[in-house]
Amino acid sequence: MDTLTDPAPSAAQTRPTEPAAPREAQVAAALRDALHPLLDALAGRPPRPIRLMRGIGLDKSLASRLVQAARAESDSQFLHLLPSPTGLRILIERSRAIPEAAAVLPAFERAVEAFAALLDALPGGRQALDARLGEELSSIRERREHMARQASFKAVSFLFGHYCETLSTAMFLFPAADGQRVDAIEVHRRLGLRRITPGTPLPLISLHAKPDASGAPGDRLVVRPIDGGPAGADSAVDAQRYFVAEGCSLPLPPLEVEREGGSSTFLLGPQSPEPLPARLTTAMRINGVEPLHPDQAYLTVRNYMLHTPCQRLVREIYLADGLWPDALPQIGFYLPGASGTLLTPPPPGVPHYRRLNLSAPIEQLPAGPGVAPLTGVADHASVLTTVLRRAGLGALNFRGWRCQTPYPVPLVEMQLGFRFAGHAGT
Repeated sequence: MDTLTDPAPSAAQTRPTEPAAPREAQVAAALRDALHPLLDALAGRPPRPIRLMRGIGLDKSLASRLVQAARAESDSQFLHLLPSPTGLRILIERSRAIPEAAAVLPAFERAVEAFAALLDALPGGRQALDARLGEELSSIRERREHMARQASFKAVSFLFGHYCETLSTAMFLFPAADGQRVDAIEVHRRLGLRRITPGTPLPLISLHAKPDASGAPGDRLVVRPIDGGPAGADSAVDAQRYFVAEGCSLPLPPLEVEREGGSSTFLLGPQSPEPLPARLTTAMRINGVEPLHPDQAYLTVRNYMLHTPCQRLVREIYLADGLWPDALPQIGFYLPGASGTLLTPPPPGVPHYRRLNLSAPIEQLPAGPGVAPLTGVADHASVLTTVLRRAGLGALNFRGWRCQTPYPVPLVEMQLGFRFAGHAGT
């Protein structure tokens, strides 16, 4: 054990000021002022987990949490990192045999009981406290959100019976030949597809008719293969036309097409052989997705509904040079409407009862010719470049943005749109 040095200023003297509820601030101050001298007595200064493990027999997880909490820079971080009252009581019991801890244990015991009482008084206990702390510090919210996403992924993968390591989409928008509308090429990739439950059908992608944005009665957006072939997909032979051989593990397994109303879903059937393809890539051309000259301040370009649990979700969107020069990408997450109900997407940033508080950082990709590479996917740029060339867009330059999300939440709407900085209503 290291030799103790001169006493340092108390935690109350050195703690940064921060907005906190009075009771939480009082509990945090008492705990920090009592924990620091206790750890000094047990593990020296600076405290290290290995000294707590060897000195009083704490397990690695509890010892690490205690040391991390002691190093916290604010009350909010301290309360978030602090072990539960049960873990703190273990520390108390293990410390009773250490003579150097006897003088500081009573104050620490009182602080732990006050902490337990605080959690008992909050509906939802520790989760409610962390949610309140997350409103003050983004790092706390991001950590809790990542833990929740990871737990959701494990549960949903088991329930769905399948998952994917990486799922990516890339949408390229460019002026249509009619000079009035914007067309799109969209590429979907599934990398590392896994079946957990034998006999589970695996949905790959759905093509569905959608009312035309022009609002003309009966008009439909036309979805067809990138080479401009016939629209739709009523059979497995038709479905093959949407797959990009350069981005797939060949040969492709037998495909099935499930028709439901105006939708066609491509499937790997329950009897599709193992191992599943390591790479599957589909691409489509969509005509007339948006007006070339939008007259509103915000435009929703795409609503995604994730049906495949995945470890990493990558969404990319590209605008041809000169298209919507003042456009700024926006992302929002929403609960879907009632079954069969098409709801108007609310603008991102506006409070709404369906809005979910999920983070989605957007990065702008380097400008210039070519497609930016994607870490962990060696053929990302080459496959997208091949699709653009086959679609007749190889000579165009695009500016783009990327959003990467670990463990995305399935079955919620991910709304991707643009806000126009030069619009009077912005």
